[in-house]
Amino acid sequence: MRQPIWTSLRRITSSGLYVPEIDGLRFIAIASVLFYHLAMMSLMGCGLCFVVPPVTTGLAMVFHMDRGVPIFFAISGLVLGLPFAEQYIAGGRQVKLKRYFLRRITRLEPPYIINLLVRFPLVVAFKHVPAWIALPHLIASLFYLHWLIYGGFPMIHQPSWSLEIEVQFYLVAPLLAALFFARKTWVRRLCLLVAIIGFGAVRAHVPYGNGTRLSLSLGCYAQYFLAGLLMADGFLTVLPRLKSSWLWDLGGIPLWCSLFLISDPAAGYCMPLLLFAAFTSAFKGRLLNRFFRNPFVTTVGGMCYSLYLTHSLVMEGCYRLFARIHPGATYGYLYLAGVVIVLPLILALGTVFYVLIERPCMDRDWPKKLSRYVTGRFTVQTSS
Repeated sequence: MRQPIWTSLRRITSSGLYVPEIDGLRFIAIASVLFYHLAMMSLMGCGLCFVVPPVTTGLAMVFHMDRGVPIFFAISGLVLGLPFAEQYIAGGRQVKLKRYFLRRITRLEPPYIINLLVRFPLVVAFKHVPAWIALPHLIASLFYLHWLIYGGFPMIHQPSWSLEIEVQFYLVAPLLAALFFARKTWVRRLCLLVAIIGFGAVRAHVPYGNGTRLSLSLGCYAQYFLAGLLMADGFLTVLPRLKSSWLWDLGGIPLWCSLFLISDPAAGYCMPLLLFAAFTSAFKGRLLNRFFRNPFVTTVGGMCYSLYLTHSLVMEGCYRLFARIHPGATYGYLYLAGVVIVLPLILALGTVFYVLIERPCMDRDWPKKLSRYVTGRFTVQTSS
């Protein structure tokens, strides 16, 4: 049977082991973020306040879809935690920290840096920010330190605030893995649960939407990464023993919906543990597993990094155009236009960026190959 064309775009993993459900989870996360940002752009486009209480709109789920970011955090905890869990829990191969950190740099840095360098002149030109003011913000973002230096959301690419938190976790993940995984089963799970609840309490007492150093730090979001570490434990020790069943669908579908319906204060406490059950249903539910393994879903989920880096560029350009074509448009009109027109354009640009920039960086040997290519070209030119 002929495979759909998009399967050729599948993510390349450094270990060679591909788990399609994880990219399916990434699809939910990136789709949530996109629908949320469309809602926010539509609100600003029709002149409403940036934050509108969901009860006044009847769209509570849409206005909670920024929770795609915590879902990303939990996925990162799962993915980065698995090699360490195999080392400490299953007695597997030791994770070499040099390779671990080098892989983060070669895999993630080129797309991130290129995205910022492309956006810098656009911020200067279209947002009328003098270059001498924008340049320090660019440098801070390049080193993932904008949250610490400025105590606010990044100027050059605002969604990068979450990537700065991701990097904070990357740096401490080996230490956290050693702290939790190198213990008896009941001890590590109890410690993880206590830590998840504790950091959830911190998040619950920090105002949402408040761009401060604390709210933009790992201290407010560690519970999601720790939930991912708990999932990594379960992925190795519990998941293989569970049977697939329609019961996981029966409980999992409303559970996934509840993630976007609970209130913000409750989410800090409840969402990390709800994610543990929701992730399990993605692997063990018969209907849900079919969805999370769908080739289109996994391919788009595999491109989530490129989509996350490029989506705001498309949104800002399109909504500027909408404002000129149809000034005074209603929220419903703008949101519908966003779904019908902007989303396909986001997917198109994100796919181009993924194919040209991100996917080549998934090859762990790309720096060596590039070096050999450049050296070979230089040798040929010199000899000629």
